[in-house]
Amino acid sequence: MTEAPSVSERFRVLLEHARPPTGGVALRAVEAEVAPVLPLLTELPVEERAGGDLQSFQFRECFTMLTLLGRRLAFLDLTPTAAVQVVDLAIRAIDSPDEPATDAFRQRVRTAVVEGFVRGREERVAEDAERRASQAVRPLQVDAGTFALIVSGVHEPTALSEHVDALGRSMLDADAGIALVDLSQLGEPNRDRARAIFGAEEVSRMLGAVCIFSGVDPRWRAAAADARIHLEELEVVPTFAKGLERARILASQASAEANPKWKALLDRLRRS
Repeated sequence: MTEAPSVSERFRVLLEHARPPTGGVALRAVEAEVAPVLPLLTELPVEERAGGDLQSFQFRECFTMLTLLGRRLAFLDLTPTAAVQVVDLAIRAIDSPDEPATDAFRQRVRTAVVEGFVRGREERVAEDAERRASQAVRPLQVDAGTFALIVSGVHEPTALSEHVDALGRSMLDADAGIALVDLSQLGEPNRDRARAIFGAEEVSRMLGAVCIFSGVDPRWRAAAADARIHLEELEVVPTFAKGLERARILASQASAEANPKWKALLDRLRRS
């Protein structure tokens, strides 16, 4: 006697036969995402699926998993139509032709998957936008020994830390002694973002350099206080223009200290 194929095997066969448009994503990847949901669907008796209480805990657990499935399918870059087609194939894999209709359950399954798909797509779009914004930020050399970091928009703390690290690497490569970090266009201050961006002070100090912060408005001051960062111990100026002025003064002082004999000679020539 031939053993009946498992639900997973039936789904695999249905998937390979239907071949929904996946945009180049391998069917194995789609199958791997659906596999954890199939046992949950199988555990629901057909009588319950046909006329049970769809608001019960048992169904809510199942619909939660289906919402997560929709989110994962969105991250695979499937279209909404393809995602719905995939979940329809999953339902077909657990149904039998002689079983009662489960139209209400099918519709609720589709709704859960679409809800998850929309959330996943929104997350994907937000992540892509954040990645593009992060890639656009580069330390800018404004003088021979000065690098500026100007960050605009909203960035996660990890991204801000990466920008600060990039600033440090640029300064190290150029043997620069001054960093200028502008916060005037950086949005949504909070404790973690403050720790990340003001971390430029520690990076600069490790390089034997000076860090100047500009555009530190009351919101960033509050975030810094929340992060226990003492701004009175840092070089803070009101605007980026003031920061450039301060950087040039510090650079001039450093140059004079490095070449005291030349400075003395210049002073004598000016007096003569």
